[in-house]
Amino acid sequence: MKIIIVGATRVGIELAEYLVSGGHAITLVDVPSEALSQIASRLDLRVVQDIPSLPSTLKKAGAENAELIVATTDSDETNITACCVAAFLFRVPRKIARIRAQDYLNESDEIFGANAIPIDNIISPEHITADAIIDLLELPGASCVGNFCDKRIVMIEVKCTRGGKLIGHKVDSILKLDDKIKIIALHRGQEAVQNFLNEYIAEGDLICFCCERSRARSILTALVPTESSAKVITIAGGSHIADELARRLSSRYQVKLIEPSHERALKSSDKLKDTSVEIFEANAANLEFLLEEHINRSDRFIAASQNDENNIIASLMLNSIDAVRTITVLREPAFNEVAKHTGKDIDTIVSPREAIISELLSDIRQEGVERVRLYREGVSEGIELCLRGTKHSSRVIGKKAQDLNLPKGVTLAMVMRNKKILIVDNDFVFESNDHVIAYLEEQKYMRSLVQLFKPRAFWIPSLWS
Repeated sequence: MKIIIVGATRVGIELAEYLVSGGHAITLVDVPSEALSQIASRLDLRVVQDIPSLPSTLKKAGAENAELIVATTDSDETNITACCVAAFLFRVPRKIARIRAQDYLNESDEIFGANAIPIDNIISPEHITADAIIDLLELPGASCVGNFCDKRIVMIEVKCTRGGKLIGHKVDSILKLDDKIKIIALHRGQEAVQNFLNEYIAEGDLICFCCERSRARSILTALVPTESSAKVITIAGGSHIADELARRLSSRYQVKLIEPSHERALKSSDKLKDTSVEIFEANAANLEFLLEEHINRSDRFIAASQNDENNIIASLMLNSIDAVRTITVLREPAFNEVAKHTGKDIDTIVSPREAIISELLSDIRQEGVERVRLYREGVSEGIELCLRGTKHSSRVIGKKAQDLNLPKGVTLAMVMRNKKILIVDNDFVFESNDHVIAYLEEQKYMRSLVQLFKPRAFWIPSLWS
């Protein structure tokens, strides 16, 4: 697929890296910079350096032959303009834009779409990150949650913790709790453990499993200590993510929002005036404030400020003082590594990049791929594939799972057939329109898996489906 990515932001660059590894022809467009010049020597892609929304720039980028444009700059207006130029002047079939301003998002159904501003999919980083955090609140103990098949199926990564009931038991003992789940992978340190079902679960092991969403909590409580239901949630604010979380959580929890400045506190107060959110003006990493306002008695603490250092410090302090369960947003990969090696406990780290890239990849929907979720800091991934074709046109339909020539490192987990959820075992036979959930140990296996699952070249949907 020929794809133009507008904006050499961190999200744009990481998306480009992923798509290049998948064999796509990528052109990255942004204003001239030394960093952009270096990208061309590091990745197998084209780079165009100019004002990204100009018709002349998009022409140089090959918009006349592009199949998709993804606008990821930090400017909503630049993203909207680039998509409009791509649609009206170059007839680019699909347009995806990163939009941050709440005013645009509030009216998105009216102003974006086929009969309005020609953007097919809107990506809101704040909303996506908030969704990821809310998943972690609803499924306590999980370190990463992927939703598939309209959220009926989840693929969950969990770090086994001291106090979990099954620590010291074999991995297959999880199936004695619930045999309607699929255990997908076990990582110990950085290594994937082979033939893991007979391994004994150890503290620090990373287990990935797949199941219907309604079954997930009982499995999590066996691998991590049981957590009490949250009533009071404190959020370290100063970011759009924090504002979005406070607004959405206020209907179910008692929410406290800590804002770092007087100006920010006033703005948040105005935005949240119709909610029950209690707003404080303070530094969330100030121990005296945390104790004085009884923040240490919160059931959950979400560190979602713009400052990664403050997020780490505040989380560590609250965890040390009263073992407050923490969810910590870290934007910089370097701080992610620092947090892991502090010797203290940060319960859950959320990387906005992983969630945003996952959503972008899902919206691209290449060759039968319906949804994507990255795991293990983007090394591994879960995907949902929709099977199309017939026994004659497909390499998969009508065959048993054990007879498929799957790429190394790929595990088929579950299938949604019509509305029924099925576990894939060796004798499972695939049918047309099955939605297949698969786990890839490494991203590099995606291309081979997609090739295997897509119909042969001669398949014509109107005749064969």
